[in-house]
Amino acid sequence: MLNLGLAAIVKDEINDLLEWIAYHRVIGVDHFFIADNDSTDGTRELLASLSTAGIVTLIDVHTLPGQRPQLPAYSELLGMARKNCDVLAFIDADEFLMPTDDATTIKPLLEKIFSDPHVSALALNWANFGSAGAVFLEDGLVIDRFVRRAKLDFKVHHHYKTIVRPERGIDFYNPHHVNLNSGRYVNTLGIDLIPHNQHGSGLSDIVVWSGARVNHYATKSLEEFLLGKSRRGSASKEGRIKHKRYFMHHDRNDEECLLATRFSGSTLEQINYLSNLIPPDPKVEARVSQSTLSRLLNWRLNAGEHKSTT
Repeated sequence: MLNLGLAAIVKDEINDLLEWIAYHRVIGVDHFFIADNDSTDGTRELLASLSTAGIVTLIDVHTLPGQRPQLPAYSELLGMARKNCDVLAFIDADEFLMPTDDATTIKPLLEKIFSDPHVSALALNWANFGSAGAVFLEDGLVIDRFVRRAKLDFKVHHHYKTIVRPERGIDFYNPHHVNLNSGRYVNTLGIDLIPHNQHGSGLSDIVVWSGARVNHYATKSLEEFLLGKSRRGSASKEGRIKHKRYFMHHDRNDEECLLATRFSGSTLEQINYLSNLIPPDPKVEARVSQSTLSRLLNWRLNAGEHKSTT
């Protein structure tokens, strides 16, 4: 069975990070390689507990003057994973790998694509989800709260994220595209990736959602956007602040999409399991907001009553 790793850089993601890890364990991720970028809200302490449990490999990266941390972190995580997994996905904490067929994990698609020894990297296009009209942060899973997305022809969907054989990755052209030492870069149809004719690597010429994609919860609620993504800025571009223009452009709610909700029950069960691995930590309790602690508690209580839908 193909061993799938997931790599990311995170900063102050305590609200939804446990769900993100739990969800990806449900759909087939075997191990997480995560770089913490100076979190102050309890994110690092949470990751440290999961590292002790053997679920996460954790490193620390810092924002240095004149340098953005994302690409250096990606290169370090890529090197760490070369002897530890067969393929490695690079996504953000607001992105969820999403099987779009009847499979209950992403593994069948990956085994099919990477059964060709010449395939070195797989591009998964975005599917952009909006706020669904939500103004405030509420209880519940991200995958349950935000079920409206842009239409397929939304231009942002040309962006893709990459799953790569780590031994064939050299470094990153940008957060979306890895430079390879050999082999093919394909889409989920197994067809060679063609870069966008205007924007180049990081965006594809066509959008393909067949088999799998990346659900991008770009805004969440207005409150979450203003207190989270807008305040954090960008890990890849110095000086980039995501304000009103970004929110308005990405808050697309054209079509209902319930694909992710089929994993809600199993995700809640995983959250309950992971929560029991996390020892009480005064540092976490002091830094995490009461609303977040309440949400985690509700998840743990509800997990025992919530039956899996898959």
